[in-house]
Amino acid sequence: MFIDARELPSDASIEGDVCIVGGGAAGISIAREFLNTRHRVILLESGDILFNEETQNLYLGQNIGQKYWDPKDIRFRLRFFGGTTNHWGGWCAMPDPLDFEVRPDIKYSGWPFPLTNLEPWYNRAKQLCRIGPYGFALSDWGIDPSSIPPPFNGPHFNFQIVRVSKPIVRFSPVYGPSLELAQNIRIFLNANGIYFETETDNGEVTALRVATLSGKRFSVRTKLYILASGAIENARLLLLSRSRAQLGFGNDRDLVGRFLMAHLSYTGGIVAFMSASTDPAMFYGRQLYIRDGRQLRYVRALSLAEKTRRERALPNMRLVFGPINAKKINSIKRRSDLDQIPDLYDIESIDMQTNRKEAGELSGILAIAGSEQLPNPESRITLSEIKDGLGMQAVKINWQLLRQDKRGMAEGHRLLGIELGRANLGRYQTFVPLDEKDTWPDDMIANGHCMGTTRMHADERLGVVDENCRVHGMKNLYIAGSSVFPTGGAFNPTFTIVALALRLADYVKNELT
Repeated sequence: MFIDARELPSDASIEGDVCIVGGGAAGISIAREFLNTRHRVILLESGDILFNEETQNLYLGQNIGQKYWDPKDIRFRLRFFGGTTNHWGGWCAMPDPLDFEVRPDIKYSGWPFPLTNLEPWYNRAKQLCRIGPYGFALSDWGIDPSSIPPPFNGPHFNFQIVRVSKPIVRFSPVYGPSLELAQNIRIFLNANGIYFETETDNGEVTALRVATLSGKRFSVRTKLYILASGAIENARLLLLSRSRAQLGFGNDRDLVGRFLMAHLSYTGGIVAFMSASTDPAMFYGRQLYIRDGRQLRYVRALSLAEKTRRERALPNMRLVFGPINAKKINSIKRRSDLDQIPDLYDIESIDMQTNRKEAGELSGILAIAGSEQLPNPESRITLSEIKDGLGMQAVKINWQLLRQDKRGMAEGHRLLGIELGRANLGRYQTFVPLDEKDTWPDDMIANGHCMGTTRMHADERLGVVDENCRVHGMKNLYIAGSSVFPTGGAFNPTFTIVALALRLADYVKNELT
């Protein structure tokens, strides 16, 4: 059932078996696993069923590092039931096996288990994300791998299938009704967890203090607590919980908030075709496919091959392609800050005559890139002296990139230019500065895939949570969501967030038993 926390008596004490903090993809996925069980579940949602600006402003924070999102920007995150699934694009992608491996050439890399460990939960996550039971192999989508032309069939790049839910599943309207009817699940709206409490030194949470913007404060007391509020808020709540230690819960090693990661999104460059007869559609990503009478959506993307990443010590990169027009080309050609490599990248030597019906559409395409950010302990979330509407310290975001991030980005686009030229398909002008300086594409942003800050590692000296997502040093505190990702790869995280949430739900149910 749904309960408005603003209507509770002041200083009430709510009791149950499991408390889930956060009503986004992770929190809702976990709550569903307890439907109609004997376990009493409490889910705390900061917002209401619909968007409210005052609640959104609780994401207040300040940026002191490289250019990053205003944390309360509605394009970045949403603070009402359903979380950012309320504007999610529905893209579901599988990580590469290499994304989970410990790599000697990349510091802090590796998950505590291989990708294959998550296979049972990925299969269940397909249902929640509404992408059907089919796999991610090219053959599952009617694509003969041998028919893929260079440079999409190696040696440096591979085609990748990204699934798209159709229609895009919004977790609030789709899964809210069943949760509302469940007798064992109570969802408290307008309820903000502000800090954990403990009465002993045995590493056990005894209560979670909760506040509403109306001024009400109360406590939640359960056997287990699962923090599922997103990478920034997960770190913030741990740092605010100072009743056990001045550093915050789970922060004995000063790791909470560190390793903040995102995918680096930017316009990679322009592919100018060698022949005006080249069909741009062979590059375009969005596709419809009829299978078993169902109309399914997927995206064809390009990613770096595993062999290339290993041999060259590169992070991953993913590319999708889209159309360009004359206005865009002329604007780019006037830029004086673009590094150009003759023969491979010289767009000036290509005949840019139109070859499509639409006026102004040219014989070329745009490469839209998403590059992996490598783990960096200096990229982090801390607490500022600014207070939010509840009187709690807001976050201070110090997003930082490494020289290795820039090298990986530049090398990936250099290889794309080489392979396009080798295949005699086109020439490539990249917008990525190919120098060794800390210079980045003009339109590069940290996208909304916020990861890290409570990373997973079996060793408490290198991670905040263990391989079961339990906070090191705490008996009954767990974390769900992409904040536990040790590395981010180049894959859309929601599908993996849901799979990890289902895995955690199974583990917690076993612990309760």
